[in-house]
Amino acid sequence: MSPDLTTAAREVLDTGGPGQRPAGVCLGVATPATGTVLAAAGYAMRPDGATPGDPMATRMLFDLASVTKVAATTAVAMRLTAAGRLDLDAPVSPHLTGFRGGDKDRVTAADLLAHRAGLIPWWPLYCQTTDRETALDLAERLPLQAPPGHRRTYSDVGFQLLGRIVERITGTGLATAFQQWVAQPLGLTRTRYGPVDPAAAAVSADDDRIESSMVRTGEPYPVPFTTADFAGWRTTAVRGTAADGNAAHALAGVSGHAGLFAPLDELLGLGAALVHDEAFVPAAVRSRFTAAADSRDLEQGLGFRRFELATPNGPVPMVGHGGFTGTHLAAATDRPLVMAVAATRLHGTRGARADLVPVDVLAHRGHLGIVRSLTQADAFPSARPGRPLTARTPGSGTPTHVQESP
Repeated sequence: MSPDLTTAAREVLDTGGPGQRPAGVCLGVATPATGTVLAAAGYAMRPDGATPGDPMATRMLFDLASVTKVAATTAVAMRLTAAGRLDLDAPVSPHLTGFRGGDKDRVTAADLLAHRAGLIPWWPLYCQTTDRETALDLAERLPLQAPPGHRRTYSDVGFQLLGRIVERITGTGLATAFQQWVAQPLGLTRTRYGPVDPAAAAVSADDDRIESSMVRTGEPYPVPFTTADFAGWRTTAVRGTAADGNAAHALAGVSGHAGLFAPLDELLGLGAALVHDEAFVPAAVRSRFTAAADSRDLEQGLGFRRFELATPNGPVPMVGHGGFTGTHLAAATDRPLVMAVAATRLHGTRGARADLVPVDVLAHRGHLGIVRSLTQADAFPSARPGRPLTARTPGSGTPTHVQESP
């Protein structure tokens, strides 16, 4: 019996109070026994007085937001590491002419991937420039707020720099590097950096009000700007371009931290290749990226977040990542199981950033429904004999840490 994810998708759609529920949801799971199973509910674009809206469909492209950090940047980094082109433990300063001096000379690619480089979480580059190369130059010059390796601070800036490192190593733009090193080898024909055809995509966000509020209030990250420092605030639905302000306004839609679009079937295939396909990523490289980056912090690998999935037969070790738009990708490290959630939590919702239903909550709801559906269909995969497990993480269920951007 094939699992039916329709009820699970509707449960995610109903998560939150009035004004908090996402407009649309798409769920997906892939296992050897079931193949790829997808379900959709709600709207890709809500109806209004002028238009009937577009129902959500499983073929829709989704703005992955920070899932880009794993699906694009970490994926290319894994491939470059396997090819001997990227040394994870070498200083990155030779690749970044503006990222030098003091503690910056000690920062490695592994530090950036593990969010342990000492960088600030977020900076609205578009308040200073809308030229991509100038923006990345600015990102390089931002000061460290802590010594490298001192603590984990989730940082968009670090992945913006990783994207530039990929460009310097490959000699191509990041979008081209992703196509050459990831998409083409895997046969991903629709996964790409934006902009994409708006009619083929779910709405990313209703407007720019969340980021404009962040600039205006300095919350949750203090910045020395006002909303008058940027003239391009979007006031209508964002569809086919990245919701993330730095990706859209300063980095031409292409960044190491955000900007990738994908349909859920291809996202599931990408997740499976990164964690389960040793012809695509050798076992030694995969193990380095999915293991805990620091013994004091078992929830963070290189690029990947680490957590346990609660199931009727006990916890399953997982790696994955969430995105601010409501996306989440996760793969088991001990069995052939990949899950994806795309909930348009920035479309049709009201209130401030703090009022949004957290991505982790939406993902957890989706994961519970997927596990239930697989279990009912007697299709939940077993652990592979002899497959090494990553170190157990504390607790179970989708983690409740902050891992969002902006």
